[in-house]
Amino acid sequence: MTSSPTIKVSLLQGSIFATTLAAYVLTMPRGITLEDAGLFQMVCQLGGISHPPGYPFFTGLCQALVPLFPTGVMAGNLMSAIFAALTCTVFYSCVQKTTGNVTTAWVAALAYGFSTTFWSQAIIIEVYTLASLFFVVCWRALLSYVSTKDVRYLYLTAFLYGLSLTNHWPLMLLSTPALVFVLVPVWRHVFIELKALRVWLGTISCFTLGLTPYLAILLTDNPAIALLGEIDTIDQLIQYIARSAYSDHHVIADQSDRLSFIIWLIGQSGSQLGPIAIPIILAGFVIGLRTLPMPITLTFVLMFLGSTLVLNQLLGFSYEFLYRAVFKPYPVISYLAVAFWFAVGVNFLTSYVRKASTAHRVLPNTLAIVLVASVAASNYSDNNRSEPGWVEHYGVQLLESLPPGAVYFARDDLEVGVLGYLHKVRGMRPDIELRNWENLVFSNRFLSPFAPAELQQQTMHDFLADNERPLFASSLPIYPQEQHGAYFRYTPNESGSAKRNPTMDPFLDYLLDLYITGLITDPHELHYAYLRLVSFTRQYVGLAITQNGLSQEELIRLQRLQSTFPGKLTTLEVLLPLNNTGAKSMLMETGLAAQANIPEVASKESIGLLYEYLGRTAMMAPADNDTATTYFEKSIAINPAPGNTSLCPLKVAYERTGNTATLETLTRRYPDISCK
Repeated sequence: MTSSPTIKVSLLQGSIFATTLAAYVLTMPRGITLEDAGLFQMVCQLGGISHPPGYPFFTGLCQALVPLFPTGVMAGNLMSAIFAALTCTVFYSCVQKTTGNVTTAWVAALAYGFSTTFWSQAIIIEVYTLASLFFVVCWRALLSYVSTKDVRYLYLTAFLYGLSLTNHWPLMLLSTPALVFVLVPVWRHVFIELKALRVWLGTISCFTLGLTPYLAILLTDNPAIALLGEIDTIDQLIQYIARSAYSDHHVIADQSDRLSFIIWLIGQSGSQLGPIAIPIILAGFVIGLRTLPMPITLTFVLMFLGSTLVLNQLLGFSYEFLYRAVFKPYPVISYLAVAFWFAVGVNFLTSYVRKASTAHRVLPNTLAIVLVASVAASNYSDNNRSEPGWVEHYGVQLLESLPPGAVYFARDDLEVGVLGYLHKVRGMRPDIELRNWENLVFSNRFLSPFAPAELQQQTMHDFLADNERPLFASSLPIYPQEQHGAYFRYTPNESGSAKRNPTMDPFLDYLLDLYITGLITDPHELHYAYLRLVSFTRQYVGLAITQNGLSQEELIRLQRLQSTFPGKLTTLEVLLPLNNTGAKSMLMETGLAAQANIPEVASKESIGLLYEYLGRTAMMAPADNDTATTYFEKSIAINPAPGNTSLCPLKVAYERTGNTATLETLTRRYPDISCK
């Protein structure tokens, strides 16, 4: 007969799974989103290989399951939601097994489920909730080994750990020290076990079996979707798994960037459960130090440090808005510790209330429920993405605005994902040809991306020379080109200009409404909106220059664009090359207005360009060399990359003023400056 405590635990775990899953389903997007959603949706529904390191376990599951449910993006999103709900359920079991306290386990599981970063990943098709699930399942298997000393749990852990590496090996490796410390209470027994050859062979065999999904990458022939195309050799597979195609170290990043990320990560950790939770988390951490066995405390400390501070030291990200957005989901495993410390703090409060109150159960339980509910309430608005989003609307409008038979080169990751999903999965505009300039992702590549750069450039040159179809792109170094707002058209036989694109104008009005009123809150969407406004401003400033007057509606649209930082910056970009000295006052006013309202989303490169434009404006007749020099120096201080185009005018300014010492310092710092 099943015991009453077992029934209670099962009911609690069932309630955790149902509650979190319901919250995720209610708040998940119904349309395509950014990050890696478009790429994963294409890989899952069309087959292929995801971006490095390939995530073969995740993609194998989704390729088997997602096509069974014709629900657009929902099936893929639902996979992440199920993994997330299972993570919370297993996390409850881990904490209950570790502390022996049901309240602590229940609070920790739900607090983690409603934490802002984990929730954000639970509602989109991504690999992070599966990474968390693998970690807690390995943790739970090790706890079973500690309590039973049954070597089969070691074998199970080895197998699960191998599988976890086929999902997201960097996060799992960083979290491994925490798993090792779970075994501290029985380390002598483990040492004795590992002396036996059969245990070594069994553990290694199970671990190796867990790694076998990686073979799917090697065995995939002619993938419909694949970042680098077919992976033919073991060497290519190893490079793919090792993420050798990516660089996690930025040229301009230094120790100050790492320090800024440390401060930011501490703030992110504290904000995971809402402002009310911060003192409770701190109290729970202190109480845990004083009351829990040291191995348990160290397990959670290492769990927290792995994909936060340790990962930060391994990366070399420049501290900018976009890279904070990229980093944001990485610590999902680390935030398990934050939820645990919160739960320890809540348990302390409820225990105190229980002792002080005559209502021994009602009031303490109510307090725990209220505190967990406060976490959900704090993070609900940021993670409720159930309303139609602008990203899919943009992709639909863009594709519909193209003429029949067009060729469109999607370049950046965001555009490849959104347009790729709409065109290849949803079947929009089958008459057009969607390509990637770098021969990435799509199977209609001209040649392998591994081909020499010179051969790739020649192939593109030949294609442009022979192509007779209308050719469009949003950001490619090919000229001449007509600016159409959302994109440009390559016009080899005409001079470049700006063209009206009335199909996209209603969307531009909609995007401006969202951007100006601050309704775009997702960091990836905000970054993408910023880039779109740059493109639309190029079009409208170009129209103002080249057309015989703008309509009243167009003038209003231009003014709204120029009220934004990207609009002001792009206005300077377009007008400065005209070298109209009569416009100097207007250009300086525009630049100073942009300087007064630099948004968080602006990159160091964009801010550096602003100060370069201010410097170039100051150099217009009548030239103010001292002011120009100050602006150029500020541009380089903010964006010290060798490619900063302020370097040449600064060199000229130093030469004009006879500042030879500073000129020599600049030349030593940037020996490859070429200002021909």
